[in-house]
Amino acid sequence: MRPPVQAYAIAVLVLILGTGLSGCVTPSQPETSTETPLASCNEIMPGRVAQNVFGKSAEVVQLHESEADAVDPLVDSMVNDGIACGGIIDDVAFLDGAVLIGQLAMDEDQWAVTQSEFAADGHEAVDEIVEGWVYVSKPGGDPTIGSGFAWRDGVLYYVLNPFVLGLLPPFASEFTEGAPLA
Repeated sequence: MRPPVQAYAIAVLVLILGTGLSGCVTPSQPETSTETPLASCNEIMPGRVAQNVFGKSAEVVQLHESEADAVDPLVDSMVNDGIACGGIIDDVAFLDGAVLIGQLAMDEDQWAVTQSEFAADGHEAVDEIVEGWVYVSKPGGDPTIGSGFAWRDGVLYYVLNPFVLGLLPPFASEFTEGAPLA
């Protein structure tokens, strides 16, 4: 689990810069009948966006090793069976190689099972951030801090901080329509 200070720092960066970057995100929702393909890390957060959020020498790269202290086994599944993106600044992984954004192909039936498992583990689904957001790590009452999952059109997404969802096309329109970022 990451110290609250690190999670808060990411939230502040994404909040400040995410507002200015909203023009870089396509605010269109894919058709619900079509499964969304997994995006590369560069498609999720192109170099210019990563540099605006994390600094001039930052880049977001695909991770190939599991986190030592992943908050949920699904995060490891994203590294092994999906796409998991982490950050590098000056050739050094930041946040101890943590997954910033992860994706895993998951159909609607698998999502229903996963939701049941989340509920059994005490992770509640809330609509504070986006519809169906599930916190797996929430260090306090602030809905803008904590990691979790959200599912759209055949893809389960994990983000280290909920504001990162505002940069992802499947969720961008939800942020512009009144989520806490707006």
